[in-house]
Amino acid sequence: MKKFLLYLFIAVAIIGLIFNLDMVMNMILSSLIFILVLGAVLYGIYYFFIQTPSQRKYKRALRKSRRKHRKK
Repeated sequence: MKKFLLYLFIAVAIIGLIFNLDMVMNMILSSLIFILVLGAVLYGIYYFFIQTPSQRKYKRALRKSRRKHRKK
């Protein structure tokens, strides 16, 4: 009887741990998605409102040049 109660207690603990890990993983995933979206919004604000048009053209040309030389 004592072994049965011990195994039952361990099973309940494992089930509780699995359900808790599921909730924690969902919270971590939602936090990561929020951070990525926030970073994209901040980069968009920086790119379109802080940089001058000549800086944007320079960065675009730099990316194009890197792609061209990387393929060779």
